[in-house]
Amino acid sequence: MSFLHLSLIAGLAVVTVPIMLHLFGQKQPQMIDFPALRFVRQTRQEQSSSWQLRHFLLLLLRILLLAALALALARPRVHSAMLGSVLGVTGVAVLAALASLIAAVAFVSKRPFSVWLTCTVIAIALWASAGLWGARSLSSGPSVPTSDSSAPIAAALIIDNSPTMGYQAGNQTRLEAAQEMSTWILDQLPLDSRVGVLSGAPVGALALDPNTAKSQVKIVEVRALHVDLLSQIRTALDLVLANELERKEIYVVTDLMSPSWNSVQTDLIALLNQHKDEVLVQIIDIGETSFNNWQLSDVEADFYTLPAGGDVTFTVNVYRVDSVASDKVSTVSVELFQEAIDPNLPVVSNGELMTPDSRVVDRVNVDIKSGGSATVELKATALAAGTHHFTIRLDQPDPLMIDNQRYVTVVAREQQPTLIVANDTELARQLKLLVDIRGARAEDGSSLVEDIRYAQLSRVELEKYDVVCLLDPPPMSESMATRIKEHVMGGGGLLTILGPNLGSPDQIRGNALESLLPGTPSQVLARQPSDRSAFLVPVALTHPVFHELAAMDDQVPWYLFPIFRSITFGSLVDGAVVLANLSTEDNPPVLVSHKIGRGQVLTLTTPLPETEVRGAPLWNELWIGTDPWPAYALLLGSFQTLSGADQANLNFAAGSPVNLENDTFRWPSRYQLFAPNAQTRRADTTDGQLALGKFERAGIYRLRGMRNQPVTRGFSINAAADDTQLMRLDSVQLDERLGEHNYRVARNRNEVESSVGQARFGRELYPLLMVFVAALFLAEQAMSNRFYKLQLSRGARVRASAKVSSSRVVTSREGV
Repeated sequence: MSFLHLSLIAGLAVVTVPIMLHLFGQKQPQMIDFPALRFVRQTRQEQSSSWQLRHFLLLLLRILLLAALALALARPRVHSAMLGSVLGVTGVAVLAALASLIAAVAFVSKRPFSVWLTCTVIAIALWASAGLWGARSLSSGPSVPTSDSSAPIAAALIIDNSPTMGYQAGNQTRLEAAQEMSTWILDQLPLDSRVGVLSGAPVGALALDPNTAKSQVKIVEVRALHVDLLSQIRTALDLVLANELERKEIYVVTDLMSPSWNSVQTDLIALLNQHKDEVLVQIIDIGETSFNNWQLSDVEADFYTLPAGGDVTFTVNVYRVDSVASDKVSTVSVELFQEAIDPNLPVVSNGELMTPDSRVVDRVNVDIKSGGSATVELKATALAAGTHHFTIRLDQPDPLMIDNQRYVTVVAREQQPTLIVANDTELARQLKLLVDIRGARAEDGSSLVEDIRYAQLSRVELEKYDVVCLLDPPPMSESMATRIKEHVMGGGGLLTILGPNLGSPDQIRGNALESLLPGTPSQVLARQPSDRSAFLVPVALTHPVFHELAAMDDQVPWYLFPIFRSITFGSLVDGAVVLANLSTEDNPPVLVSHKIGRGQVLTLTTPLPETEVRGAPLWNELWIGTDPWPAYALLLGSFQTLSGADQANLNFAAGSPVNLENDTFRWPSRYQLFAPNAQTRRADTTDGQLALGKFERAGIYRLRGMRNQPVTRGFSINAAADDTQLMRLDSVQLDERLGEHNYRVARNRNEVESSVGQARFGRELYPLLMVFVAALFLAEQAMSNRFYKLQLSRGARVRASAKVSSSRVVTSREGV
């Protein structure tokens, strides 16, 4: 316990006044020689024990009244955590006083021995309990905070700038409300306080004064990644404990949305509990319980890399969330914006980012009621070669805009350098014409598509080619298979078309070529030429392999092109995807896709193309006839798909590291990176990688470099849909994360002032003491009125008796 005005404790000396008056204010008895003893009985009554008890109680009340008044004016304080103990001790002491009074009255009134003895024992027990409880609380309880309101404070200010802090209510966002509250808190701190502002960026020490900290608060922005508030509180606790200032406080300004409170800090509760009497943890809730929000989920694209001229389909879910459920149905439009490709943009002009124009390429209207959702598919067609940026946007006005739009980046690629390996020169020529009918040339004038025999494969630099096609390969040496596998692992594409040259399954098993296949070959399925019941059936029409057939959907007459022989696999490797199978009952795969490292492998289990050779069994009729257009389309889609096999997904969640492959033989080695807020920086290639770091702002990021001519690339950053969920923590959940009684919660400035004031200066006992003073005053008045009334009535009776006695004496004398 401490006192705000310690000097006023000296006022306790005033309690001596009623004692002195009691001792010296009474009239001394006068000795009168009077023979009559008629008043002796009355005198003994006035000096009886009952009379003395009343007189003592009145004296005691006056002493307590003056002592309580002096204590109240001294403004005693206790730590907030001890208030319950103080009230408990006071209650026990009051009960002890009542028990003592009852015991005294019982003794004076000559009640039975057992009555006043029982009361005395109870009183002694209560006094002992109050004394022990009070001594233990004072010795083991927390010390009272300093009463010096100007003492500096070690303060850590945590500002929640998660995506939900962009929610707008009225004319300001939650982050703007948090900034106002934070600025006001800093204004309340003494000027020589030390402050640290935690808003996502690391802070090593409390190095700011309140005025400098206010400038830091102003530049805090909503980011697309949730804040790990529990980790921030843990860091803030370390910072304030390491500071030498006595007063230590942590402020967390947040909307209490659950995504920011879901991390695991195993030792946080124990640390907060250990230092709860030393460090104030003040949660300031600036969120609202009522809300409404339209939300787009994370976007899924059927392809992130596709052949030039291809189509891409985006799938996204639309949600409507309201704090108050309603059956009213609302209509919202979901629009797909496609940005044009312009090698001369982006640029920054007058501090603004100039980007290519965007246009709406697809739009879908959906009807949703409160709490409902809908799945939407949006499509962009005939994509030109290059990097394409898309924005999916809701046209519905919404308080939380960050989840009303999503960004997607896809790449459409032209045919890349391709190597066709085949022993049949005619089949190789047909494939070469199919892949590059225009005879495209590289920068040095060489053909982009070349064909060789298997005997020449060991002398070829595979690194020059993006796609390698092995047509009807024979058994392969270990070294050659390893070279091809390493090429694929580095991002190359491989099309393996199996045929009779591979031999029987027994010959295939154990061959080095097996490491390039999607599984272990088990047998060769064979049918008679008269059996035309088996044909190719696509099972993944949305795959870019079937891009050229997408318009036909399931109308392609595959049954006109039967398959008589194909190689089957006992089992497929993990991650293998069957794109087409046979129409037979067991549905063995015909076309399989799988990954090796960063590269993609497509495997056809029957030869295509195939020429009809006299005396040799025909494996299929996919290439036979006057118009085998499905086979042409299938092969063309395969080559175009593998041309983009080295392209990774260019779409990242906020806070994820962004690393892009950047082969300097194809791309510039240096770029200018343009962020959505018009900030720019240089990006250099290191070991074939663009390590760009992490980004916390949602939007499209563009890269612009130069390689004989301007080259543009880019990627997209999105806030995860889970980070924009409007789900508030309740008190129970907050207790589970911080521990009960380890923190305080306030919602406005008045509550903050009250809460922080109690923590800084403890709880004043002045109001309670003044109530006690009023009670003592009323008791003193009641007893004194009763006491003097009784004294006056007895004095009147004494005087009346004296007159009667005097008259009797006079009469006796006259008679004498």
